[in-house]
Amino acid sequence: FIPSPPATRPVNAHAQLRQIVKEPYLVIKPTCILRVLCCAVVRKMPFSPKSVFSPLPRTKRATSVVLHGDPKGRNVLYTVGRSVIIRDLENSGEADVYTQHSVEATVACYSPSGFYIASGDVSGKIRIWDTTQKEHILKYEYQPIAGAIKDIAWSPDSKRIAVCGEGREKFGHVFLWDSGSSVGEIMGHSKFINSIDYRPSRPFRVATGGEDNKVCWFEGPPFRYKNTFTEHTRFVNCVRFSPDGALLCSVSSDGKAVVYDGSTGDTKGCLGGDKAHNGGIYAVAWGPDSKQLLTASGDKTCKLWDVTTCQVVSEFKMGTAVEDQQLGCLWQGTHLLSVSLSGFINFLDVNNPATPLRVVKGQNTNLNSLASASDTVYAGSLDGRINIHSPLFC
Repeated sequence: FIPSPPATRPVNAHAQLRQIVKEPYLVIKPTCILRVLCCAVVRKMPFSPKSVFSPLPRTKRATSVVLHGDPKGRNVLYTVGRSVIIRDLENSGEADVYTQHSVEATVACYSPSGFYIASGDVSGKIRIWDTTQKEHILKYEYQPIAGAIKDIAWSPDSKRIAVCGEGREKFGHVFLWDSGSSVGEIMGHSKFINSIDYRPSRPFRVATGGEDNKVCWFEGPPFRYKNTFTEHTRFVNCVRFSPDGALLCSVSSDGKAVVYDGSTGDTKGCLGGDKAHNGGIYAVAWGPDSKQLLTASGDKTCKLWDVTTCQVVSEFKMGTAVEDQQLGCLWQGTHLLSVSLSGFINFLDVNNPATPLRVVKGQNTNLNSLASASDTVYAGSLDGRINIHSPLFC
């Protein structure tokens, strides 16, 4: 704890909290999450968080940042270290943090009902926890594969979960959310699976994309391998069904975005012809009407596509620096988001593609210094940045 005014000698932090009334406290933990606490007016009453300045997604070059959103379109969901961040889209100062993973969390996904979140980590564990209470009570925990979880998808009735990643004997699994019982085998890949999605309408399908350059197709439940598509020549980074289930899109490090029939898997076409981007494509997100989709690429652009014509509607040029490479995207209600290699979250403007509506900046590495002045918080992180957070009291 760093009190205001600062202590002249080391003291017990809890004792100081009892002595000082109405004074703000900055809490710094060995993570990149910054909390501002306010002590209660009445002595010995509990204190509560006043603001949470949540970190940005942690990025790695040429690696997808997987974003998911809540069914109501209010939040964006991602992981940083051992934490899962639920971030409000309208007010970036409002966030909730889940910190119950014992190792690094890798991906998290809301159930379609909105009542639960399934989050995975590098050990291959899946934790399913409640979203309606601040305590985020753990409902179930499973170990579907023996390596890092890379993607998670729920069935539309919130009863089944499909996961994929870096397993040993298998790279994916589909199971019942309340018992862990298997409802199919994910076979057909010879290398790690990067992405998985569950068709949101009947007949149910599961699609996967892997580091063996393949897209695999499964029918069920119980899900069984049906077909393999080999349109891509490099890693398949993301596969996503459209909201109405009519189409599937896969994107790859080869710069291609391929559209398939959502029921049969037949190839419908490629966005932009031979290549959709001049660099690898790391994410794809569908619009709510299933007629348009958004792609994010290492060529430092995002593109909005008309799926019917396979032509570009808008191109968002995000900069010229290496840190402007785009590694993730999400279409959440009326918000079009992308994530840069820097970790910045960009709110894209369809009416003015040259300039984002706003850019959410901050830290995505551990904090090692902190100071406050007036209503502003200054946080120094291990990457050499000083991040300025304001206002202190929301």
